Amino acid sequence: MSRPLRWVVVVGGTGIAFLAGFRLGVWDPFGWLPEKDSDRVSAAAGFGGAMAAVCALVGGWWAGGGESSLRQRARASGTSRVTQTGGGASGPVDQRARADGDSRVQQTAAGGGEQPDPDPAP
Repeated sequence: MSRPLRWVVVVGGTGIAFLAGFRLGVWDPFGWLPEKDSDRVSAAAGFGGAMAAVCALVGGWWAGGGESSLRQRARASGTSRVTQTGGGASGPVDQRARADGDSRVQQTAAGGGEQPDPDPAP
């Protein structure tokens, strides 16, 4: 799922969580809220807001998470070298390389450290 679509889901889910919490608070099945209507609505709105805040916090963590993926297929022979750096990439980083003789192939993506390929495939 793409990141913008995730945020649409979070915003919609947060609105639904507020409405569900508010309706539950207005309904007051246990009779814990005040008898006065304006106080009951205020308490229900507070409960709905707390439910929406929890939903937004969890949904924001989910929607804001990066899609870290790193793949590499390489074949090097002779004194050639294949290097891929992709730490902290926000999406798939893919490299398929073949180096022969004294050649060098290097790919760098956003972010940090070198990710060595434990088993280069042809």
